Amino acid sequence: MRRIAAAAAAAALLAMGACSEENPDEPSDEDPVETAANGESPSEDETGPVELNLEDAEGACPYIDSELLDSTTGEEFRFASGAPTSADQEAAEEDESDVPDQATCAVQTGEAAYPDLTLFIIGTEAGAEIYEDELSDGAESVDDLGEVAYWIVHTEDTGAGPALEMGWYDDGDIYELRYTTPEETEPAAVEDLVSGFTELARSINSAASEED
Repeated sequence: MRRIAAAAAAAALLAMGACSEENPDEPSDEDPVETAANGESPSEDETGPVELNLEDAEGACPYIDSELLDSTTGEEFRFASGAPTSADQEAAEEDESDVPDQATCAVQTGEAAYPDLTLFIIGTEAGAEIYEDELSDGAESVDDLGEVAYWIVHTEDTGAGPALEMGWYDDGDIYELRYTTPEETEPAAVEDLVSGFTELARSINSAASEED
C-alpha cells in the first residue's frame, strides 16, 4: 500500500521520554517502528510527552479515548505527544500561513518503547475509490467505519513485535491507526485485538467528525 507521511518526530520524542525514566543518560538502541511515519512531520514543535491528558498532547491525541485504549489492549498508556500544537496555529496566524491539513499522535506506556500507538490523519482530495484501490494485498475490510476501512497485521520490519494497522477514509480525510507490540508477541494475539480497535477507531472517527 502506498505509504502516506506521518508523525516520525512525535514517535521518536515519546521513545526518548520512555527511555529516560530508567536510563536518562543512555541512548536507546531500539530501531524506529516502520509506521506511516516515514515523511515530514506536520510540525517541528510537537508537544513533549505528557501524562495522559490527551487534550494537553494536542494534535490528533484528543480524538483518542484513553480508557477504551487501555481496556482494549490491557495496557496502561501514560504518555502522549501530538502535532500540530496550538503554538503552531498561533504562529501560522501571525505569519498568515496555513497549518498543514494533518494531525498526529503517539502514545506509550512509559515502561518501555513498546507497545505504542500512533494515529495519523491527513486531508486529501482523493476519493474513497482511489483510497480503496491503493490498499495492499491481504488487507481485511472493516464494516461501519468511514466510507472505506481495512485492517492488517504486519509481522515483518516493524522494529518490534507484530503491528496491527487499521486505516480508513471518511469525508476527505485519511486515518491510520497503528498499534505495535513488544517482541515475541504472537500474531494471533494481535488479531484478537481487531474488534476492540475497531471500536476505538469508530470513536476516533466520531470525535474528529464532530470537530469538523
